[in-house]
Amino acid sequence: MKGLSNSISPIFLLAILLLIAHSALSQPSSDYKYSPPARLSDGIQTGTLRSVKLDEAKVSAGMNEVLKRTYGNIHSVLIFRNGKLVCEEYFTGPDENNHKGEIGIVAHNRETLHDTRSISKSVVALAVLIAHSQGKIKDLDQPIFSYFPEYASHAEGEKNNITVRHALTMTPGFEWGEEFSYSNPANTAYQMNRAPDTIEFVLSRKLIQRPGTKFEYSGGTTQLLAAIVKKTTGSNIEEFTRKHLLIPLGITKYEWAELKPGQPDADSGLRLRSRDIAKIGLLLVNGGMWNGKRIVPQKLIADAMAEHAKVSSDEKTGDVVTYGYQIWRFAFRPDDNWPSSFIELSGNGGQKVVIDAKTKVMVVITAGNYDLSGLKKNSFDIYPDLIFSAMLDR
Repeated sequence: MKGLSNSISPIFLLAILLLIAHSALSQPSSDYKYSPPARLSDGIQTGTLRSVKLDEAKVSAGMNEVLKRTYGNIHSVLIFRNGKLVCEEYFTGPDENNHKGEIGIVAHNRETLHDTRSISKSVVALAVLIAHSQGKIKDLDQPIFSYFPEYASHAEGEKNNITVRHALTMTPGFEWGEEFSYSNPANTAYQMNRAPDTIEFVLSRKLIQRPGTKFEYSGGTTQLLAAIVKKTTGSNIEEFTRKHLLIPLGITKYEWAELKPGQPDADSGLRLRSRDIAKIGLLLVNGGMWNGKRIVPQKLIADAMAEHAKVSSDEKTGDVVTYGYQIWRFAFRPDDNWPSSFIELSGNGGQKVVIDAKTKVMVVITAGNYDLSGLKKNSFDIYPDLIFSAMLDR
């Protein structure tokens, strides 16, 4: 389930405006002072900006822009390079809980649980790959209706050809529309979240594209994947992920909200601490390994991050967006001031895990820009503005 409302309440808007005003008055450009991250017993290696050839002055200038709300309501920024956490900053700002609503002004810190929103989708994809590696999900090209004989009445025509892989890549071909506000009854996800049977709702959708031919963003695909995990392993997505992904990564503090009793909200219900969000990204960076332990086979991680579906392309700018297994991919025309490509785990409000394999940088961002459009800059701009521009060796 996405945000409880796409509209900003007067109280929440007032909180944001007061915070911006307070920031402008009390946080001059010299406020930020860099300190290396603390090394904890959480398996994350740490270092300094200088040790990984990042210009401390430029990063500090960028953090002052965060303090001035240049990127909206940012809650945390964690910078990794060469596998080491070299900058870890948290900020105060208004926040929401996706399933409980507004929670007021929060002084975020490394212990604060934060909505991941649609980063949950990437976590579900990893759970599917783990179940596949265990032999529970035999074949990613297996038709999804083979897992749901109780809904055979909806398996007409080419619907029979929709596979697990199509769900992973959001290319099943269903009629679906999440371009509306998530509080708008016209939004298909709004309808799904209120349907008495989530899976039947998704499988009953009209097929308007041949499976595998067109990307259409859909939380319904993630709900199908979670249901397949439960069908094949006997555990719901939260139980399976906890045992086979979260605990192996040392993640013990989290929340996974339910869409319905006993049914975790697979596509946007997970709340994690920022360092723990980073562990999901580091697992991808390290090819499925975590501190010497294999969690996901390397080939499956490579498949997850590879291009499987075209999303959009801009002939004028040269920008191309593609999709992996519930993972975004971006490629840009060569530019000295902008990265050439990166992958991204992304969630509503500005939740980001940005991974640039070429520069060996990973950035984790949490934010409270929920359902906001029209910001001149947002979380997407932080990597190129703050980190890419600060590289001394690019």
